[in-house]
Amino acid sequence: MAKQPSKIELSIEEETQAGETISVVYDGKQRIGSIQPDAAQFMIELANGETYHAKTYDEGLNTLIMQYHLHK
Repeated sequence: MAKQPSKIELSIEEETQAGETISVVYDGKQRIGSIQPDAAQFMIELANGETYHAKTYDEGLNTLIMQYHLHK
């Protein structure tokens, strides 16, 4: 019988860096990455330093979660 995947709980916290408010995503106490506004887009930065760009906040959050699951 196949093992059920474990559920993870993510939390999003707002932080201020260099005068800008960014959203930092955590899995428990482990930082997954951050999402910050960048002109008309959003820049996603993973914990390992990789960066991505997204048109919307929701698209950026989905990209962050997909990359987290891919490299987990």
